[in-house]
Amino acid sequence: MDHSPKELLEIKNHWFSQHVEVDFPTRESLLGRELYLSLTNSPSCRQMKTLPAVSTEYGEDDIVKVDFHQLTIMFSLLQAQRWSSEEDQALVVEFLSQIIFSEPCDLYVGFHHGEPSAAAVVTTKGDSMLVSDLVTSSSDPNAFLSTLLNHSTVDAHKYAHIFVESH
Repeated sequence: MDHSPKELLEIKNHWFSQHVEVDFPTRESLLGRELYLSLTNSPSCRQMKTLPAVSTEYGEDDIVKVDFHQLTIMFSLLQAQRWSSEEDQALVVEFLSQIIFSEPCDLYVGFHHGEPSAAAVVTTKGDSMLVSDLVTSSSDPNAFLSTLLNHSTVDAHKYAHIFVESH
């Protein structure tokens, strides 16, 4: 069953929100969630008709699926760059660093010359995939996106509908 980009965005935002729905969340985590959700509330999405060719800027080994806390921190720091104030960035890092790895979302960090330089979220449901929260220090974010979509752990070829969020 195919899912709309709006449904996938709602799934992703719910997934992120649930990580601070605990007995005693920190005030900073809750404020960070508000900031995060306010930014991700009204994005637009485009559907990919075909998968792009792999970029030479990122290789398969330069993109890592986040599966331990140090990578979560790297992901959070990259995502926080989307906010201009240091106070907001700190709140977003506090919120995002609470993430526990589970379906239906996977986090990815890209490295360029050994430094964390890109991050994204991949959300899947049925035969649909959404790539969102794309942040990169590169002048060409499509370089990261193309390698991510062709990455062995993403396996985008098996999805009939692939959407990419844009702000």
